[in-house]
Parts: sequence; C-alpha cells; structure tokens
Amino acid sequence: MHGLEASTKTSFSLPVIDTGPYFTARSSGLDTTDQARILGAKIKHACHEAGMFYLIGHNIKHDLMDRVIAECASFFALPEEEKQKISCRRDPHFRGYGLLKNSRDWREQIHIGVEPGRREGADLSKLYWNLEGPNKWPTLRTNEFRETALAYINSIESLSRTVLTLLAEALELPSDNFTRRMKNNPYLLTKFMSYLPQSNSGSKDRNLKTETSTGEATKKTGVTAHCDWSWLTFLQQDNVGGLEAMDANGNWHKVTPLVNALVVNTGELLEIETGGYLRASPHRVINERIDRQRFSNAVFINPDLDAMIVPQSNQWGEEREAVASNDDDHIHKVIRPGSTLAPFVFGDSEWDRKGEGNWCYRKECLTPY
Repeated sequence: MHGLEASTKTSFSLPVIDTGPYFTARSSGLDTTDQARILGAKIKHACHEAGMFYLIGHNIKHDLMDRVIAECASFFALPEEEKQKISCRRDPHFRGYGLLKNSRDWREQIHIGVEPGRREGADLSKLYWNLEGPNKWPTLRTNEFRETALAYINSIESLSRTVLTLLAEALELPSDNFTRRMKNNPYLLTKFMSYLPQSNSGSKDRNLKTETSTGEATKKTGVTAHCDWSWLTFLQQDNVGGLEAMDANGNWHKVTPLVNALVVNTGELLEIETGGYLRASPHRVINERIDRQRFSNAVFINPDLDAMIVPQSNQWGEEREAVASNDDDHIHKVIRPGSTLAPFVFGDSEWDRKGEGNWCYRKECLTPY
C-alpha cells in the first residue's frame, strides 16, 4: 500500500540539474560540445532513475516566472461568475476554466494552448484537429493575462526543444528525434491551477468526506495520483508546496519548491518510446494548507498532432518497471502497464483521451465522480 496518509516521506531529494553553464556558453558563442554531453547525460540519468528533476540556471526570465504566478493568482481571484464566462464545459477545443470539487480532484484550473497557425496540406477531416482552436481569455485583465501566458508558453517551448535535443543525443538517437516531430506546431498545453485549501470544517457532500480506519478525515487531493500523457512536463509552483512524487519503490515524497526552479517530469510518451527505460513519474498534489491556495502551472510538451509515436524496445539498460497499484491506491495512466503497442498517431491518442474520455486504462476510473 502506498496510501495517502502514512507513506509520504520527506527524506528524499530529486536531482537538481543546472543548465547555467551550457546556456552561458551558448549565448557567448562558445563551443558547447562538452557542456551538452554532460548536461544530456544528467537529464537522461534523472529521467531513468527518478522520472522527475529540478531544472535551474535555465533561460526563462525570472520576472516572467513571477508574472505568471501573479497573473495566476489574479485570475483565480476573479468572481466565480467571471470565470464561468469562459468555462471549458462544452468547449469543442477543451480550452477554458474548470472547477473540480470531488473526492479525486480539489482544484480549479484554466486550460490554455498554443494558438494555432495555418495548416497546409493537413487532412482536416481527422477528429484530432478539433483539439486545436482559440483560447478563452478572461474579460477582465485580458491583455495582461494573455500576453504573460503566451510569452511563458513560448519560452518553455524553446527550453523544451533544447532539453529534448540533449536527451536524444544522450540516448544516442538522432539529435532531432523528438524535435522534428514537434515541427512548427507542437501540441503544447498549459494549465494554470489553483489548489483549494483543505476545509477546516466538515463537508456536507458525502463524496468529499472520507475517513481513515481510525475515523479521522483524510486530506483532499488537489490532483490524484497519475502519470502525464506527454513527453515531458515543465512545472512552476509557488512556495506553498504540496507536490509529491512516487519513487521506484512506491513511496511518496514531498517535492519542496525551489526559488526560480522548474520541476520537469517524464511522461508516458517517453516511457513508451524507450521501452520503459525512461520512467513516467507518478505524482499527485495535496495542498495541506487551510489558510491559502496553492498556485502552479504545468506545460505539457508533445509532438504535433499528426506526428507518430513509435514504441521501442529497451536498448539502454535496466527497465524501470511500473509500480504496482491496487483499487485503494491506483495510479492513473492512459496505457496499461505491460501493454504491447504498435506505432500510433499522437493526435488519435489525444482525441481518444479527451474527445472520447478514455484518460485511464482502467474503465471504472472513467465514471464521473
């Protein structure tokens, strides 16, 4: 059992990878061959061993990161009726605001994506092209919020291309193994999230009241245990804390916020394309505070919608087997652990996940809470 209450440990540290020397050399026009090799090896090792790491010394401007958290807080402070004007319910592109208050997820969020450009020669009859579309922006503070969000997504996209290039080279794959499938139109999504405080009074909603065997109320999870459907995810979090990662032995550990650091985790797509050598990182969020929200944003790095995902056998070494879970402590994943897959179009899988609602391999998870 890796349950909510007893198994969270604090004696754990994720790898901290400093990209500063590499970016300094690159911006100065110096030879980065050695720095690239060393940095790529560190990224590969972290993705294999932990599936998650801190990235510091990156080239995302700190004032932009500060503005992102500030705009995040400003948006979620808007009156509920203002936020509901851009609800994601029934939005054909799955963009906009959503509020989740159930036994599995306790947060509010806004989905934002790269604003689509023109598609030349694409087969627009494919259902997955419905995933592209305009974002929904709040009617108040529209310009500030929009400019900050899009500037941040663009900055993370650039950084992610560097990280994926270095990782490909460390895996002894062509340097553009990932980035060529991003093309000029990668399907990048970001979620600005507000994790609601724990209630300090009993809930009247029976779906929100859960107890331990001793009769004590359990903490509400802001997002339940899951792996991301992405190559990589870049996360920025405020100083409240609450993110937890599961290690290879099935133990949960707190991921302490570091100033100006990004948390990068490996998603299912990298696990699939390396035969399990790179480990998709199970993670969850529990905002333990009763006095304030937790703000964060995650950018999910994916290829273009019409790009192929090609499952590979593990040719790099020891495979990181998926941690076994049970009905009481399930880790949500799109692909059932141990499945044998044929190559597939990323957009088809994303449409099945969002358009058809098949976001977890275990069908009983798909029942609305």
